[in-house]
Order: sequence, then C-alpha cells, then structure tokens
Amino acid sequence: MICPSCQVQVDASADVCPTCGWKFNVGGGKPGPSLVRPAARPKIQTEVELAATVDRTGSSKPFEVGIPKTFELIVKQVAAKARSVKCWVASHGDLDEGQAFVIHTDGGAPEQAIEDIKRVTYNGGGDAPEHHLDAVESLLNTVPWTANPARARGAILAFMTADSKSARSGISARDLGAEIKRRGILLYLVCEPTPTLQDLVRAAEGLMFQITNSPDPAELQRIAAQLAASIVATVASGSTVPMTVPAN
Repeated sequence: MICPSCQVQVDASADVCPTCGWKFNVGGGKPGPSLVRPAARPKIQTEVELAATVDRTGSSKPFEVGIPKTFELIVKQVAAKARSVKCWVASHGDLDEGQAFVIHTDGGAPEQAIEDIKRVTYNGGGDAPEHHLDAVESLLNTVPWTANPARARGAILAFMTADSKSARSGISARDLGAEIKRRGILLYLVCEPTPTLQDLVRAAEGLMFQITNSPDPAELQRIAAQLAASIVATVASGSTVPMTVPAN
C-alpha cells in the first residue's frame, strides 16, 4: 500500500510507515492493500539545501546507532515532499587533538548522504566540551548556499553531545546564531541541551531536539518526523525561522 503522508510504498501489514511514522490503524481496523494510489501531496517547489555535521568524537559513541537512523528518516521525509534536495554531510572532532572538520558529502544526493553518514566512526578526542561552534561556523561558511530564497532554502542540522568550547575564530555562540539567521539559514540542533548550544539556537531562532539512541523506532521516527515536518512547512511558507509543526 501507499503511505498517504510521504507517498512511499509500505508493506500492507505495517501499522506505521517506516519512513515518516504515519499511523495506518488510527481509529479502527487496519486497511488492506491500497488499490487506488492516494493523491500525492504537492511538493514544495523550492530546493532544500540540507547540510549536516556530526560530532565524531568518543563523546558521541553512545549515539552511533541513533544518529544515522535519525538522519536517514529526516532526509527521506524531506526528499519525499521537496522538489529536490541537495545534501552536505560533515563530521567534526576535537581540534586540540588533531581531529579536523571533514566534508563527506559535497552537494550530493540524499541517498549518498545517507550512506556517507553511516560510515562515520566515533572515537578519540579529549575530554568534553567539544568544538561544536567551530563545526557549525565551518559548515555555514563552506556550503555554497543559494542566495535567492525563492529558488532554494538552506538548513543546518547538527548532531552534538556535551557542551561546546569557544570558537577559534572568536565568534560567540550568540553572534554565530545571529549570523545564521541573518543569512536566512534554518538551524536545527539534535543535541544534549547545554548553555552554549542553547545560546546558539536561541540567537538563530532555531529548534533544538534531544539526541537519542533509543532502540524504539517510534521514538526515532517521532523526532525525525517533527524535524522534517518543520523543514518542509518552513520552506513552503517562506518563513525566515523554523516553524514548530507536530508530526502526524
């Protein structure tokens, strides 16, 4: 059958869409196979430029399962509803320990980004805090964002654990967040809430989600569905800041 939310083919015995989390059996019996394809929801006509960075230090080791799964769910849901999606995937480590900022996917397709983030390994680095601000600043300044918001909208998605050290450039979390907002880039943090990261997301008027390595697929789907729904709704509406949208 076809999921009425994301238009992905789903096994007829499924209770929940594995891509977007849509619940098929709400309000009663389970439907049989779909004989008529539901009308596709119109795709947003603006391209989405999605850039992600992952903390690959040992601090993120406990989340090595949840990070790629959450990213895959988010990207698939956005790709199902956007005209096109271009992806960047980076990882960052402890600069003091020689772990440089690395680009793994450079303007690639969603499928490539999903495979690349699965290959990130988590190890090394010194004690927390980490160099998250440097990573977000590097991503902001590395991606060739489209200047015309009518053609494309950019979004930064950062997976981070622990708090952040000060940026080597000297920019504060608040000033970096303000610069992200000034450029019209949407900011989403999947992280452990910390004072510095809260300053960053507030200044950018972005959204923060609690990082999880939950073995429960429903929990991962809930986070991914809320984040993806926000990206789609924000881009579709032309809003300059991420919108909070409840997932189906």
